[in-house]
Amino acid sequence: MSTLLEYSSFKSPIANCLVLGACLAAVAYRLAHRRTLLVDIPGPPSPSWVTGHFKNLFGFDAIPFYEHLVSNYGPTVKIKAPFGADTIWTIDPAAMHSVLVKDRVNFDRSKGGVLLLRAVMGPGLIALRGEEHRIHRKILNPVFVMKYLRELVRAIDMHMPVFMNVAERACDAIEKEIGNEDTSNDVDIFPWMTAAALELVGEAGLGYSFESFERKRNKYSVAARDIIQYFIKVAPFGVLLPFIPNIGTPSFRYWLVQYIPIPGVRQLLEARDIQNSQAEEILRARQELLASGHDLRSEAGRGRDILTLLMKANETEGSENRISHEEMIGHMNIFIFAGHETTSTAMSRMLSILASSKRIQDKLREEVQKYFTEHADDTHHDALLELPYLDAVIRETLRLYAPVTRLARVSQTDTVIPLKYPINTPNGKLTSIPVKRGTHIMMNVTMANRYQEIWGEQANEFIPERWIGNKLEEVTGPGAHLPGVYSSMMTFGGGPAACM
Repeated sequence: MSTLLEYSSFKSPIANCLVLGACLAAVAYRLAHRRTLLVDIPGPPSPSWVTGHFKNLFGFDAIPFYEHLVSNYGPTVKIKAPFGADTIWTIDPAAMHSVLVKDRVNFDRSKGGVLLLRAVMGPGLIALRGEEHRIHRKILNPVFVMKYLRELVRAIDMHMPVFMNVAERACDAIEKEIGNEDTSNDVDIFPWMTAAALELVGEAGLGYSFESFERKRNKYSVAARDIIQYFIKVAPFGVLLPFIPNIGTPSFRYWLVQYIPIPGVRQLLEARDIQNSQAEEILRARQELLASGHDLRSEAGRGRDILTLLMKANETEGSENRISHEEMIGHMNIFIFAGHETTSTAMSRMLSILASSKRIQDKLREEVQKYFTEHADDTHHDALLELPYLDAVIRETLRLYAPVTRLARVSQTDTVIPLKYPINTPNGKLTSIPVKRGTHIMMNVTMANRYQEIWGEQANEFIPERWIGNKLEEVTGPGAHLPGVYSSMMTFGGGPAACM
């Protein structure tokens, strides 16, 4: 086939199409003959061999579909991934603890998913697997510890912390759009939360201002939105990516990616190019400032931003631990994208909840006003710990409306996944699931954070008070703690690969 591929590449459109069809047919054949699960687990019928349950899991009606799975089949279900692959869908605490923590060496992210992330974002942290991920995680960890974060929110010009500064600018922008009491207008809050989150990530993370509140069309923010939109369209076909490096010549593979008939590929690559261009510009500007000996205290981030600290640390690291230029761009892309998109989603959701609940809104406003009336100049990090109801509102928002809805892994070896909640099958109860190497496991964050067996009968209700004055074991059911790194919820994942 290699001779045919070399002949076809860019020489004959008809030959290219024939070869493309042959390649896709060969890949489809291999996908169709993948192993199924070793045990029969209940689950819904697949609506499509090509997309499986993907549209149900990520569409507008995703939460009703999750609820349908749990109410009809239980906390551990068999669903179909694209191209007919059996997948274990679960919110079982014991299963997730095994996959993410206890037996994590037996599980990793899928090769196709990582290749797709790497193609779009570059070699940043979430686009790395195994030992490579462990090394980069170790390099990045020091700038995400609490000691550093406390320093990050110290005074700008001795008066206003970074986060308070951005918050005030966001409030000013929203107030201008609302107008006065006589001419009040409806305001779409999401664009302003996106602007605030992007500016926070820019200043605190990169020492760079995106000028998010200047009412200009921010190319990076638009590109980030496009990446999400087209990534969802392309993601079901990520399973094809591991096969592409084995097909033909480099020129043919380039042609294949450019013209493969999958919706959204070209747009995704265009958004990626905008993102990379912005990251290159930020990194180049920071390198020039560091090389010139410029006093960074006059810049955004005041020289204490994450990018500057990483660049300085890179100068002293041994060659085996140094971050390459390409890797730095990848880390920047992922940090900006993940940091501002998830933050803006969570903040917008919280404001929507407050707008619809006068009781919660009034109680929170009273706490905040009381504290800052008594501590007018106290805006440092630890001050937030003195606002328990604010903390509770944030936790409850993140519990019910996690910006990331799922965590996916693939077994790297034959193993057994334990269960807290047994599965009823025609052959009896399953207290564990034996799996073969290559089995896909999808852990659903949304339903794990809402499962009544864990959170009680009011699991689906927004109740900040559940977090106040209670120990963690009183918030969740006895022995039903989830293996999350934050408040026994799965919002930020669990184990060594959890969110930083």
